[in-house]
Amino acid sequence: MVKVNVELVGFLASLARGESRLSVEVEGEATVLGVIKALGEKFGWKLEKNLAESFQGEAFKVCLILLNGVEVDVFRGLETPVGEGDKLTFIPVHSRG
Repeated sequence: MVKVNVELVGFLASLARGESRLSVEVEGEATVLGVIKALGEKFGWKLEKNLAESFQGEAFKVCLILLNGVEVDVFRGLETPVGEGDKLTFIPVHSRG
């Protein structure tokens, strides 16, 4: 089990019942996608959908995902491994007005 620190910026925090900074324990798949799935289990499908859709294609990118301050696109996207104490930051790239 890996414990990862998560920061949700903007409207993403409202999808997590107002929590903008939290820790998530990931069982099994210790990747960015594993963290997103754990967040979905904790807060529901709307949050998971908004985070995972960021990688369905550039035209539909919902948020920027940073691992310890570096965009995960530089690594392996959603398959990027995460380690104990890493920080994932999810930043919306447009408003949801």
